[in-house]
Amino acid sequence: MLNKSTFEDGSYFLQRFLQSPKHIASVWPSSRFLADQMFHDLNLTSGDVVIEYGPGTGSFTQRVERLRNSGTILRYLGVEKDPGMHQYLTRRFPELEFVLGDAVDVLEFCKARALPAATAVISGLPMVLMNHRTVYGIFAATRDCLRADGVFRTFSYMHSYPSRRAAELRDLMRQCFEEYELSRPVVRNLPPAFTLTGRTPRVAPLHHSR
Repeated sequence: MLNKSTFEDGSYFLQRFLQSPKHIASVWPSSRFLADQMFHDLNLTSGDVVIEYGPGTGSFTQRVERLRNSGTILRYLGVEKDPGMHQYLTRRFPELEFVLGDAVDVLEFCKARALPAATAVISGLPMVLMNHRTVYGIFAATRDCLRADGVFRTFSYMHSYPSRRAAELRDLMRQCFEEYELSRPVVRNLPPAFTLTGRTPRVAPLHHSR
């Protein structure tokens, strides 16, 4: 049975999906099981910087809030492009910082706040639905805002795995990071998904596939 918070998040998420289906890839927020996988083995400590792309209604953001409440004082910046979601997040997480903007501009947002290099960047963006220029721009900016031992983690839905765009996303992860890992499927999510993890950003320039 859904608790009140989960139901409210889901209802609002569905509303935004119906208003903007090309920009929001799912009809329901990510599950706690996918959130567990997104934060698995990040080993975050006080003072670390965590950046989140596309927080939505805060399924992953909750983990940052819990870590802070338990004494791990992380520095956090959420980058949300949807104005309605941005307002929702600022009301739900008043102690965390969010910027209304595009993830491709993350370096500008970090510099404006004098944030040091990030330990982890997590993404809820539907990258397989985004155009090539935007995705490459986000990857280049992400690589530049991470620490030398930083981690980038995103997710993709299982049904998209055979698609050309999903294959291109996996190839970009291999280009951008010294280590790349694909998780086991998280079946307790709607739709089922898996996470893609890149560790230790490379410094070589990206090669566009088109």
